[in-house]
Amino acid sequence: MSTADPADPADGAIALHDFTDLDHAALPVTYVAALEAFDRLPLLRELKALAIERTGTGPGRRVLDVGCGFGLETLRLARLVQPGGAVTGVDLSADFVVEGRRRASVAGVPVELLQADAQHLPFADASFDVTRIERVLIYLDDPWRALREMVRVTRPGGALAIIAPDFDTNTVNVPDRDLGRAVLTHECDTAVVHGLMVRDLRGHLLDLGVHDVRVASRMVVFDPDLAAQYFTGIGRSAGAAGVIDEEATERWVATIAALHRADRLFAAIGYYLFTGRVG
Repeated sequence: MSTADPADPADGAIALHDFTDLDHAALPVTYVAALEAFDRLPLLRELKALAIERTGTGPGRRVLDVGCGFGLETLRLARLVQPGGAVTGVDLSADFVVEGRRRASVAGVPVELLQADAQHLPFADASFDVTRIERVLIYLDDPWRALREMVRVTRPGGALAIIAPDFDTNTVNVPDRDLGRAVLTHECDTAVVHGLMVRDLRGHLLDLGVHDVRVASRMVVFDPDLAAQYFTGIGRSAGAAGVIDEEATERWVATIAALHRADRLFAAIGYYLFTGRVG
């Protein structure tokens, strides 16, 4: 039984591994809410705005949003490229595409949303002026194939934008350092397929003939409720995997809950923006 308060946001703990197959996740509504909460984080918003600036996204542009989810950024971009532009979003989750179309219809925003695999984009060469992907490459079996596909569908002189985290930068103020290292290392190694891929991303872009590659970063600070939800989940995952024992798992969950109740919970993760021009 959890030692967390029943009303605590941590009771809806999330596991990032579920994002590899959200149509079969147990609590998709929880994940929609978590994505909305993460989307609101100010420092992540700064990277999104910088991506728009560096790619020249604006009126008249044809934009592809790869791994668009249910369209949080896609709908913003669709408004931004008017008049004369067009935005297409693709996501592997059929449920997210349906929800994105519903939101676009309610908002009256012109956007095309399709179910598709980022590793096999269903578009002709040089179809878009700007191609972007955010927090998706880390989940893919072959992120470099997806990157090649993004370059392929972007016109010569067009722009790319990639936003991705380095999972080894996960930080939370649990006082027990050994326990913290065990839980955070387990999360880095198991939560996503490529937790450290940003370290090789610039080199892969250069190998694909992308030029004017620029890199920016933000240490994205979690909202306390989102931090409680996520970091409770990763402690339980480490316990379920046998990385920490039952007593340590309960202590981790109780510590996160106590810090959250006292408004002392601090957590952050490093995010990177890569932009460049297709040769």
